Amino acid sequence: MKQYQKLAMISLITLFMSTNAHAWGAKRPSTPSTPTIPPPTTPTAPTTPTTPTAPTLESSYINQIKSIAANSACANYSWKNRGKAPAAYIKGMALNYARSLCRLQTTLAAPTATAVLLGSKAGDAAKDALAYYSSTFSSLGFVVNSAGQDSLRSLYTLGIGLGMRESSGQYCEGRDTTASNTSASTAEAGMFQTSYNSMTTSPVLGALYAEYKVRPELCMLDVYKVGVSCSATSIYGTGEGATYQSLNKSCPAFAAEYAMATLRVLRSHYGPIVRKEAEVLPACNAMLKNVQDLINNDLNACDDLL
Repeated sequence: MKQYQKLAMISLITLFMSTNAHAWGAKRPSTPSTPTIPPPTTPTAPTTPTTPTAPTLESSYINQIKSIAANSACANYSWKNRGKAPAAYIKGMALNYARSLCRLQTTLAAPTATAVLLGSKAGDAAKDALAYYSSTFSSLGFVVNSAGQDSLRSLYTLGIGLGMRESSGQYCEGRDTTASNTSASTAEAGMFQTSYNSMTTSPVLGALYAEYKVRPELCMLDVYKVGVSCSATSIYGTGEGATYQSLNKSCPAFAAEYAMATLRVLRSHYGPIVRKEAEVLPACNAMLKNVQDLINNDLNACDDLL
């Protein structure tokens, strides 16, 4: 009995010591906490870089040139046996002049063959329309006997009159159906009625053709076509001659600049020039001078034209 009492006493003492151990400063073992894992972060998609917008024919400079043309006396003139020009034609020719001027002004250090030809002084009257019309230009006070901007402006002044004689300023004109030139090489097309066989006259003509064929954004069709109705016209023959006819009617800026170059080397290609029926209008020269001043004041305009 005493043995049982002794064992009970020991158990009570052990229990007492265990219960009060924490009250005397001992620490209970802590239960390890589960670390909090943050939810996975969805990576932010990279920002797509903005593609630069290509210059269009609706830039500030382009609109200024179109405004100069639209508000000019040249745009309101009634041409002999042709009447008033389509507004689109005058705007387009003003822009074409600006492009040729930019070719001249941005290559002064190393002029291109195209710039040299278009801006050259009057040459051989048998080939060069500027020389052939020299008496007309002289009577109006236009300068054609020195290379540069004045000769180029006189050229385009004559060119505007030529386009009105050849097509009444209609960019999409087909060949003259009263003529017999129906082969791919000789069929005329476009607002200046030029044919493929003219190209052998100068390397500049071939260079212009090659340039515009691969750069349709230069054609200015959106300018020249406004308010102009085109009837379906045939393309004659096949091969490059047929391609040339098509380009002349669908790419009016090419037709214009090509014709200006042709006037310098093969003026006999154009009947109205041979007969001196193409009018040289001072009002159109004045309009082009305003365009010239705009370009010369800020050559940045050329970025939208070349």
